[in-house]
Amino acid sequence: MKIQYRVHNSVTISNFLPVKAGVFQSECKKFELLLTTTKDSKLGTVLSPKLIWRESTRPEVGFSVDHLELELTDLPSGNGFKMFQHGYQSWSISRKVESTDTDRPPLLSFLHYSQENVYSKNESKVGKFISEYLTLLYNQENQNGVLYAPLEAGEFGTKFEVVFGNEGNVTSVKVVYDIHCLPDLRPNAKLNISKIKVLFFKGSPETKLLKYFEELGKKEGPTNLPKKVPTGWCSWYYYYTNIDQKTILDNLTKVRELNLPFEFFQIDDGYQKEIGDWLIPNEKFPGGMRILADEIKRVGLKPGIWLAPFLVRKKSEFFRKYPEAILKDQNGKPVPALYNPLWGRGYTYALDITHPTALAYIEKVFTTIVKEWGYPYLKLDFLYAGLLPGDVYNKTLSPQARYQNALELIRKIVGKNTFLLGCGAPMLPSIGFFEGMRISCDVAPFWNPEKIRIFLKDRNALCTKKALINDITRSSMHRHLWLNDPDCLLVRKKKNKMNEAQTKLMASVMAVSGGMLLVSDDLTKLETDRLDLLKKAFQLNRECQAYTPIPIGIFENEFPLALYNPGGYLGIWNPTEEEKTVRFTLPPGVKTKAPFLDFWTGTRVDLQPVDGGFETTLPAFGSVVVSV
Repeated sequence: MKIQYRVHNSVTISNFLPVKAGVFQSECKKFELLLTTTKDSKLGTVLSPKLIWRESTRPEVGFSVDHLELELTDLPSGNGFKMFQHGYQSWSISRKVESTDTDRPPLLSFLHYSQENVYSKNESKVGKFISEYLTLLYNQENQNGVLYAPLEAGEFGTKFEVVFGNEGNVTSVKVVYDIHCLPDLRPNAKLNISKIKVLFFKGSPETKLLKYFEELGKKEGPTNLPKKVPTGWCSWYYYYTNIDQKTILDNLTKVRELNLPFEFFQIDDGYQKEIGDWLIPNEKFPGGMRILADEIKRVGLKPGIWLAPFLVRKKSEFFRKYPEAILKDQNGKPVPALYNPLWGRGYTYALDITHPTALAYIEKVFTTIVKEWGYPYLKLDFLYAGLLPGDVYNKTLSPQARYQNALELIRKIVGKNTFLLGCGAPMLPSIGFFEGMRISCDVAPFWNPEKIRIFLKDRNALCTKKALINDITRSSMHRHLWLNDPDCLLVRKKKNKMNEAQTKLMASVMAVSGGMLLVSDDLTKLETDRLDLLKKAFQLNRECQAYTPIPIGIFENEFPLALYNPGGYLGIWNPTEEEKTVRFTLPPGVKTKAPFLDFWTGTRVDLQPVDGGFETTLPAFGSVVVSV
């Protein structure tokens, strides 16, 4: 166990030595660590840490704490364990990994800090992994597992470092708290660190994950989630930034002509003059944004709009007028937050969301969009930028705390009747602030990652395949932590490299997951057969949206092959390029009754009982959804 702190750029690592049972002192004599362990029949073992500043004076100027690392003693015994590695934010991949895999982040640094935890330094060693917020270790052969997870979001970031031996045995598990600030370290002051649960179990790992999200949601989650999930249209995945007033109105007219079961109509990126100048529409929107909100309401829909509230570019008026509110490094240079060629050359930067000027601007932006323009649905994107490292105005706040403070301000401004959708958002500290949350990377009009992303070893590379993996592995967050947003459904034939089977598989996963369902195609050009698929997807989604689904086989395949929704539907798929016999075991307590009919076609599905489960043969990228 150790703590890392610094005075300016001079870093010190100090180990903790035992003083007496549950009490440890750092070698530097500055800190005392109290560890209390309790046993609970439902929660398992709960570790409660407290960090105490033991010097008689406050820390010196330039002092800050980087992180606290605790070695856990409760480890699973035996060989053959695999790991469920959870990602940091919306776009970070969450999947099973083998003990022989390597935890390798993207080669380019900007892909790392814009998709993963910038404070996590992956060593790219075989068998050594970092899992953000939580992890599950599981042995499929004997069905023994253990869950490591925080009981609350807390003030500091939480992650787990897991090390495997050569035989899949677990040799080390550490919990690491990202502090990265100067906390209020008065003499004898206690810092309450998030409690950690360690739950050993036998049986289904998916149900343990479901139960954990349920418990966490009761403690931290929202209390007023709507019964209906948002459904509607989004401009992004057909037009990207090439939208204008006419495009928006043409699609709005088509929604009513086609009698689509939409509730929301969302304008995405491309309306603003510049990133950061959210209240200044560009020349393609001569009427302004309020008139579009009024027109959307006039046809009976709720208007939605996209913004990235913590981002800013150098060409923006805000950057030029208020350079003091931009996040900067120790040398006074703006901190890069993103490289996005769609926005022009050069980096996009971040606001210092602890600075009074930035907070005042955030208040003005959200007040105008909600109360003057009239948008009750806001998609907030690239939210990870609020936690990037820098020389912030308020140095007492950890990255996680400053992010949560900004979200609290936004929620206060927009009120409880505004639907907030988070995207590119760190998962754990976002709980309780959003009605909806993106749980995956962006979908795309192609199935596999682009070749350049594969070359750059970008494990989070946007593509439909990667998005659907997260949509399944994180599916049990739905209705416990927020309403899941699996990203937009694409059903069109034109400007789409996915074949018909891949498109239907995408629709199957998204509909059975019961989460939000927005389509992002040019409705004025949608083919008749794809329109039929779209309408059936919305029909299936309506029957699934009130329930929390359970993924099946998260430790068997990176892309789990089935998803059960308690609304009475089971989705089964083959996400490979060859015909495959798919085998799976249903969650405990789920009963089935033949015959099994495919929701999409009405034809019979040959589900054969085998070894306590079922199997069926599906063609390349085949998918079926059956009633159970």
